[in-house]
Amino acid sequence: MTTPSTAMLTQPTGMGALLGPHLRPVLSACRLHTGRPTRVEACTGGNVSHVFRVSGDRGSVIVKVRGHRFALLAHIATDPALIAIEHRALTLHHQLLPELFPKVLAFLPAAHAMVMTDVFPDGRSWREHLDQRPATAEECRRLGTALSRIHHATTGLPPLRDGDGDDLFRTEHAYGYSLRAAGHRAFDAACRHLDALPGQQLILGDTCPKNLSLAAGRAAFVDLDNVHTGAPLFDLGYLLAHLVLHHITRPEHLRQLAATFLDTYRLPGPPRPWRSDGLLATVTAGILLYRLEARTVPYPPTAPPGTTDRLRRRVRRLLDAGAFTVPAVLDAAAGAVTG
Repeated sequence: MTTPSTAMLTQPTGMGALLGPHLRPVLSACRLHTGRPTRVEACTGGNVSHVFRVSGDRGSVIVKVRGHRFALLAHIATDPALIAIEHRALTLHHQLLPELFPKVLAFLPAAHAMVMTDVFPDGRSWREHLDQRPATAEECRRLGTALSRIHHATTGLPPLRDGDGDDLFRTEHAYGYSLRAAGHRAFDAACRHLDALPGQQLILGDTCPKNLSLAAGRAAFVDLDNVHTGAPLFDLGYLLAHLVLHHITRPEHLRQLAATFLDTYRLPGPPRPWRSDGLLATVTAGILLYRLEARTVPYPPTAPPGTTDRLRRRVRRLLDAGAFTVPAVLDAAAGAVTG
């Protein structure tokens, strides 16, 4: 096969226009692991950074590039040098749990780019599978086990960002962009309660199906630019909310899948029985509304508009009524199909 020219490789994806003079060193870094590059394709799903899969005759790697604006949210400006934070997070997490996170093969600060191992065996995220079928109990067990391992491995580690950077990131992004996005007073209290929990530590901050793979009997997590110091309960509720979100039209599966995931997960520190955990229920409800109402960060729909609107109204009624539990959230989701 004749090696495609740089123009042929990058024209369809925009990688050349994005990297400009840095294209050659980035492709050279890829070549060490792929052999002759024969294909560059844009990966879907990332809101902040541009992500590409570069393939060659010896395999594939992932290239992640951060620009001056969010990749899919051009109205949000960002500092491309912040990719160094994700580089730090990936390096740390891969050292702790190499089977769960990609390895950074090259970091090119001038290009604001990283080259990483491709940890999606089938080239697809779990989100792409959930768009076609329900989750399985085995996947939920594997997910609960993997998230437990991550939280236990990062217990006691120092903040990722200098000074009070992690606290500011948590306030603006984890709380401001997501948990407080729905504007309900219950989420102000939930943020205070999360901050008051003992055992604050590094958490992933964006545990959603597009950022993980459960293919080939494994688990792998990517997209670590939201790693920060916080309460592990936030990650748990974030992922539970997405499990609910992707099973709105499959209510017959939801309760058992959620129970399998939550029964498998082991939170660091004293146990918190999930069936009576009002804070976990509120975090889950907040992330659900963040996705359903999509005021800041759009999320591709997982159900017809009428169904999602019924779930949105049901979740808001729970919040307005006062204290509620995780089973109540699951009941609300199960009833959204029929109204």
